[in-house]
This record gives sequence, C-alpha cells and structure tokens, in this order.
Amino acid sequence: MKSDYIEFEINLPSCKRNCRQWTWPFSNRRKFWILVLIVVVLRTLEVTIDFDTLFSSNPSERPLCTPVNNVIFLKTHKTGSTTVANIMYRYSKSNNLKVVLPDCEHRFCWPIKFNQSAIYNHKKNNTYNMMFHHAVFHKQNVLEIIDSGQLKFVTILREPFSQLESAAQAFKFKDCYKLNGTSPILDQLFNFSDDDLKKIIKSQTKDPYGAFNLTKNPNAFDLGFDPWSDTTEYIETVIKSIETDFNLVMITEYMEESLVLLKNELCWDLKDVAFFIQNARLTKEVSSNNLEKSKTRALNWNKMDVAIYDYFNKTFWKKIKNSGISFQQDVEKLKEMNFFLEYECSTQPKNKKKLAASTLKNKFNVVENITELCLNLQIQELNYTSILKQSKN
Repeated sequence: MKSDYIEFEINLPSCKRNCRQWTWPFSNRRKFWILVLIVVVLRTLEVTIDFDTLFSSNPSERPLCTPVNNVIFLKTHKTGSTTVANIMYRYSKSNNLKVVLPDCEHRFCWPIKFNQSAIYNHKKNNTYNMMFHHAVFHKQNVLEIIDSGQLKFVTILREPFSQLESAAQAFKFKDCYKLNGTSPILDQLFNFSDDDLKKIIKSQTKDPYGAFNLTKNPNAFDLGFDPWSDTTEYIETVIKSIETDFNLVMITEYMEESLVLLKNELCWDLKDVAFFIQNARLTKEVSSNNLEKSKTRALNWNKMDVAIYDYFNKTFWKKIKNSGISFQQDVEKLKEMNFFLEYECSTQPKNKKKLAASTLKNKFNVVENITELCLNLQIQELNYTSILKQSKN
C-alpha cells in the first residue's frame, strides 16, 4: 500500500532538511468512490450501529446501568396485561420489594380512580416499590405512595377491535346488555345505535363485571381519561399526556419485542422477563357474522382508543429501531428461553432431558430452583395476590 505521505525538501538559511507532509487519504479516486458507496448502502439500509455492543467482549451485554426497582405497571383490560403482571410479581418476589395491593380483590376498587382508600392494609406514610394490579390511573395519587428513587411508568395496549371482541366474551356482555338473540355478540351489541348504547351505559349504577366501563374506549378509561370526550382536540391532549407520563407503552401483538423493550427500559436481565401466556381465552366465540362491518362500527365507536393505539404503535417501532443491533438477538433469545422453560415446566421428571436444564443455566443464567420457577411462571393472579396479602399480614 502506498504511503499517504510525500517527501519534499525545504531550504532554510541555516540548514537543508527533508520533511514529510500528510495528504488526504482519499486523493485516490477509487478509494473515494468506495467510501461513497459504503455510505450510500448504510443510508439505504438505515443501519443503526450500537457501539456499546459492537466493542463489547460479550455481544449480548447491555450498557452498564442500575436496575429499576420502583415500577408502576398500569394494567389495562384484555391486553395481555396479566402476563406482564406475572413478570412484575416474580421480580418483586426475587428482589424482596414492597408491592401496593388492592383492597378490592385483585383490582384497586376499579372503576373508581386510584386513591389510598383502595390500598389493602395501608397506613399513613406507607410507601411501596411496585404496583401491577388493575387501577384507573391517577398519577398524583400514585406518586404519593411510591418510594423515593428512580421510578418508571409502563403500560400495554392492544388493537382495539380484538380487545373489544375479547372483552365482550370475558365480561359477559350478553348478560349485561340483555342480548338474548341467536346472533353473535357484537352483531347484537351494534344493533343499538351509538346514542342508545350511551344511554344504557350511562344509566348503570353498578358494573360488577366491568362490561359497561369497558365498552367505550376502555384503554382511555383505564388510563384515567373521559372515554366520552372524543373530540380531536381532547384526543391530542390525551396522547400528549400519556407520552409525558409513561416511559414505555408496550403492544400486545408483539409481546417478545415489548418485553425486551421493558428489560432495556428497566435495566433488568433477560431472564427477568421470561413468560408464559396468562389468562388467555380457552375458547373463542364467533363475535360477528360480518367482521368488516362490525370492525368498522367498533373502531368508529372507540376512535379515541384507535388514535392512542396507532400513535403508540408507531413510537413502539421507533424505540425498536433505535435499540441497537443486539435487540433482535435478545428477542430470539427470549423466545428460545421460553421454549426451554415450557419444556422444563410441562415435562414429567422421568422424561426430562438434561439439555434443557443445562441450556437454561449456561446460556441464560437461570440458576433458580426450576420447580419453584415453574410454579411462579404459572401462578394465577388471584393466587399470588392472596399470597402477597398474607405475607403483608
């Protein structure tokens, strides 16, 4: 390779000496066009270089940070939030953290807005690290009972039509709305006009299942907003408020990606966000004989939730794009770890292969007692809520 320097002579009054002068390395045209080509390719592919990962001896190693122990998970309805809440429960247990618990079974006396009267066995000046049961969000009331130190707010959203389908079955819309016909549930529900539905919902004094409060913009309602004020100006205010208050908004349809973002946001280990799907419907009824018609009506009816979902779905993918080259590796590792955990937790001891346990230990640093871990991965919300309340007593 030719030197990037050229020699020349200079004359000084007292001496004559050789000097070396630096020249631009890309004076050679071929080198210049190679550089241009590389820049164009990188720009075209929109490659993001994660230098922390690139120069780390361990490619999966995350940048140094401090794990966040103060976490508010605003648990929305029929969004996969019970799966995330199980992760929060396991983390609180393994790190001996204080959990704020609901006084009304497994919800903070929902549908009232969160306040201290809804906290189980709460005494004045008590503070906590984590909150992950259903509540109607009220930020100031939450801040009053959380320990000092770094605090993160996270929540999860689901595509509004599939969420409504799930809620209609789970929360007994047929019974609550007295839908006695033979047509599928959403076809009967949307036989009502918007005005008639509003009258029915507004006239209710009790909502034992949650059907009435979860029919109209349920995510907006859980996030503490008025689901009926769906003007463009109000929706814009709602979106700005959520963006200000929450550090991360996850998306149900992309659970592994959501949980890797959660891991990164909270500086947790990948094994902390291992999961089994919780509270999924065992059977799915046909919700409509004309899905396109029902979907159009539902999305118009819940246009605030549609706007919220669309906005945060976009910010979700922006976060992923800016997460570095190790992000997709972590997604694949999480899927692999879940696969081995499902095998370990579902296979009879006499039939187990050593490979799964060995892989979990050596590749994913899962050194916990596997039997206990399996129980915690599968424990239901009502059960661990009862356990936490007993331990508090």
